[in-house]
Amino acid sequence: MTNHSQTQESKRPSMGTVWRPVAAAVLLAMAGVAGAATKTKVVSGPTPYRVSSDCAVCHGMHGASTDYNIIPRLAGQHKAYLVMQLKQFRNGHRADQNGNIYMAPVAQGLTTGQIDQVASYFAAQRPRMQASGVHHAGAKAGKAIFMNGVTSEQIPACMECHGANAQGASTFPDIAGQRYRYIVQQLTYFHNGTRKNELMNQIAKNITVPQMKEVAAYLSSL
Repeated sequence: MTNHSQTQESKRPSMGTVWRPVAAAVLLAMAGVAGAATKTKVVSGPTPYRVSSDCAVCHGMHGASTDYNIIPRLAGQHKAYLVMQLKQFRNGHRADQNGNIYMAPVAQGLTTGQIDQVASYFAAQRPRMQASGVHHAGAKAGKAIFMNGVTSEQIPACMECHGANAQGASTFPDIAGQRYRYIVQQLTYFHNGTRKNELMNQIAKNITVPQMKEVAAYLSSL
């Protein structure tokens, strides 16, 4: 990440100034999406060819079983989020290391229609992401960070965007029951700017490695 001069830093708005209006807008948007979601029944259709030929190799046929703990579970993830990420992998906007190595080559071969099919399929899978049963140290501290943030360190509460149960909405991912190592990895990418996301880069810039592990311990236990 580029270092700014002291003068530039003095002009930068505080975290509270940036965060409060963003959080308010996010919560309003989530409320609308959540209300719509309760009226929509997702039905799983036939397995798309690209799922069985490509996605299943790493994510499993239903997006829930995988032998690699840095590969995310996809079962029950929000379709809008899956579509957004596949398009970002395809156009190179999500350029973290594993994205470049594994996902970009696959996504570049997908049409927009195939992206929609793959996303719809994984979003419809049940059961959705569930805790692995493996408990990691720090879950209690991680819950406190998730629910309340760390005001003294300008770390906002994760639940402001992801919801009190980490369920997310629309393009905000469901992260309850997600893999511990994957969460730590992605928070690291957001923290150091390897994965570009204006909101998450700002939120994660002050989080420490121990705090990342605590948050991951809590989320992976849900």
